[in-house]
Amino acid sequence: MRFTRILQTLLVVAIMLMAAVPAFASDGQPPGQVVWGDFTLQSGQTMAGDLIVFGGDVRIEADSQLEGSLLAWGGDVEIAGTVEKDVVAMGGDVLLRKTARIYGGLVALGGTVEREVGAQVRGQQLVNPPRWSWWRWGWGAVPIPVYPYWPSDGLPAMAFQVAMRGGRLLLRTVVMAGLAGLVALLWPRAATRVGRSALERPLNAFGMGLLTLIVGVLLAVGLIITLCLSPVGAAVAVALVVAVLFGQLAIGIVVGERLMPTLTSRAVAPFWTAALGAGLLTLLVDLLDLIPCVGWVGGFLVTCAGLGAVVLTRFGTME
Repeated sequence: MRFTRILQTLLVVAIMLMAAVPAFASDGQPPGQVVWGDFTLQSGQTMAGDLIVFGGDVRIEADSQLEGSLLAWGGDVEIAGTVEKDVVAMGGDVLLRKTARIYGGLVALGGTVEREVGAQVRGQQLVNPPRWSWWRWGWGAVPIPVYPYWPSDGLPAMAFQVAMRGGRLLLRTVVMAGLAGLVALLWPRAATRVGRSALERPLNAFGMGLLTLIVGVLLAVGLIITLCLSPVGAAVAVALVVAVLFGQLAIGIVVGERLMPTLTSRAVAPFWTAALGAGLLTLLVDLLDLIPCVGWVGGFLVTCAGLGAVVLTRFGTME
């Protein structure tokens, strides 16, 4: 579901920032800077510490100096000045002007590297290793191993793409079905309360879920940006993802109960009815997601309704 993938991406960013905090904290090292959006280090300026840029282009102009490493995520990088340590670009192109000086290494994943005559990279240069490629798997573009003999064009490539998409859909369906079965066995009453609340009062659940989603994402991002409170922001993101997932599973469990009400074996019925309902719900939402422009609506409705039901019932602890 598209909005769940956005939340998962937020969680990954939060974990990356948590990992970066110790480098910025102390040990006598100069502080670093985290930037959301475009960033330019203007000519003649010197910046101490590391620089991390998310979702924007980076320009290091001529006669400027970065006294640390550069990590750019999701944007293009243009360097005409000096970088004292490493440069890592993920999901963007790198342009090295003739005056560029990188005294560490250069790593580029998911983009191209163009070097003008005179540009210098003192360390090792690694650009899109042959066994790695950028692949959209579930919630975003991530590097996964891709072997060179896999087809890249023509009918074999089309068949490979269809097989990969079908395998991903099948895997998500099986995983969600299994998780729903476990939830139905471990927390049957809580899951049933949440699922019934979402299905019996869909407008209330959707409204509360939409409000919680907006507030939760803004709160998590705001805390992460402060750096010192990034662990709290990451915890908020984790809680939000868990609540969304639990809401989706709970809706699937109740759907399964209503589709298979005649099963009599109490030892088997809870697991299999929940697995059937969650599997069918996941399969339906993923199939709808294939429709251009409007396919995301189904996943959005399920996500908000499930999240709202979780909040209204306090994770199923009350009606």
